[in-house]
Amino acid sequence: MNFKNLVALGAILLVLFVILTMTCASAVDNSTDIVKEQTEDMVSINEQNNDNISFSNENEALEVIIENNSSNVNETNNSEVLASTENKEILTVSSSDSVLTSTVTVKYKEPTLKQRTFTIGGFKAVLSKYQYKKLYQISSIEDKFFDEGYNDYYYVGEKFKGYGISTTGLWYSVKVKTNKFIKVKVKIGKKIKYKKTRAYMHFVYGEGQCGIAYRHMVFLTHNYDNPGYDYSKVLGKSAKYFSKCKHNTNFVKLNKSKLSNINFVYKKYSVY
Repeated sequence: MNFKNLVALGAILLVLFVILTMTCASAVDNSTDIVKEQTEDMVSINEQNNDNISFSNENEALEVIIENNSSNVNETNNSEVLASTENKEILTVSSSDSVLTSTVTVKYKEPTLKQRTFTIGGFKAVLSKYQYKKLYQISSIEDKFFDEGYNDYYYVGEKFKGYGISTTGLWYSVKVKTNKFIKVKVKIGKKIKYKKTRAYMHFVYGEGQCGIAYRHMVFLTHNYDNPGYDYSKVLGKSAKYFSKCKHNTNFVKLNKSKLSNINFVYKKYSVY
């Protein structure tokens, strides 16, 4: 083999050596990357052990758990849990439990003189404390009368807790003197007389001899305004107030209710 051939062979061997060296280096780098990725995965797993967030959709219940050292918040559809493991104190709230329960007893508050004073036009009347309470409570007592089925074994004309029983429920009625006197034209048979009499306010709830079921009413009346007389008519400027009334389902709001024509109210709110 001549010198040129030896040189060529040496060059070939040198090239092969370089290629082999580069291949080994690449393998080492790849091995290093794999080890690095595994190490990073291990670090990520370790971090998740310290700060773990998991979601579960088993049995349609969503659960979110966040753990960070000693704090824990857990919420699911079936129960809501507010928890803190700090100092080992845990507060748990379940949707099936009553979070806040309280028994509220509303005690009847004695009305003031102003609350017991009612006005129609220039007429004024003051209910006694007893009368006010009777009118104030009748609606709720009537509810109890129906709810507990007392109407099944009580009859029209009887009493229930001091109230009359009608075909539609309970009723109560009271007349109270006003601060004014009026003149009335009265006809008895063929005789016509002029009378001076005190005006009254007639308070009524429910359907008794007068009034409307389930509604409070107050209107002006007088001593000669009854079936014992063939005819009676109030005279003077105040006469217009004797055809009006105040009405409301809520007794507390009765005094501030607007005046309405009595015949219109009976026609609109009568149950028959």
